[in-house]
Amino acid sequence: MRPERMRTTGGFGSQLTLWGKRLLLFYAGVYVIELLFEHWFKFPIVAQLQLYPFSHPLFRFWQAVTHPFIHNPQSPFGFAINCLVFYFFAAPVEGYFGTRRFLVLFYVAAVGGALGALCFGGVAGFSAPFMGMLPSLLSLIVVFGLMNPEATILLMFILPVKAKFLSYATIIITLLTFLAKANPYGAYHLGGILFGYLYFKGKLDFIDPKRLYIKYLEWELKKRRSRFKVVDGYKDDNDEDDDKKTPTYH
Repeated sequence: MRPERMRTTGGFGSQLTLWGKRLLLFYAGVYVIELLFEHWFKFPIVAQLQLYPFSHPLFRFWQAVTHPFIHNPQSPFGFAINCLVFYFFAAPVEGYFGTRRFLVLFYVAAVGGALGALCFGGVAGFSAPFMGMLPSLLSLIVVFGLMNPEATILLMFILPVKAKFLSYATIIITLLTFLAKANPYGAYHLGGILFGYLYFKGKLDFIDPKRLYIKYLEWELKKRRSRFKVVDGYKDDNDEDDDKKTPTYH
């Protein structure tokens, strides 16, 4: 069991941490800039930063990085709902993982969403441009239900639902809408859920920053050791203590 898994999990709807507040403020700031550029300056900034399929003429390599930070400028209400979901689920998941691993989880899910979108972007029904943090948010919902299965959530602030059932429903509905091609973002969302789940289960630990840093230190140590060579450092034959002859390292 990893040390992070032994943390005490927070309750549903607990207050945001400092990093949670920073992320929300960052996304809100980016969205305000979007609105200004799109509606006031008449500059199509979203078209440059959202993720298009490989075959689309507007595809650019930097969109693989910028797409999770961009949201539909025509739907402020949808962005507000995303922020509300983040508010409720981010704090307990961060309390479980710790800040560093929480950030890794959040953006690993974004990478999974991008890969899902690009892999199925050429399939009819999944060719829409992709944007937003919803793949990461869906992964938070699923992970929260797995780490606190018996927690009660007021769905729509009215209906009490066990967290595990909300988690299962999120997976099933996303999968079914993907298979039915009923949601043009189905592959995008499903990729985020899949990568978030795999990270939660420890299957993607090799991309953890701390683990990568340790691997780098091991590689650096191995490289330094390779610079040493063994030369014949035996003493002269006239020395009395022949049994103490040892090689010398340089």
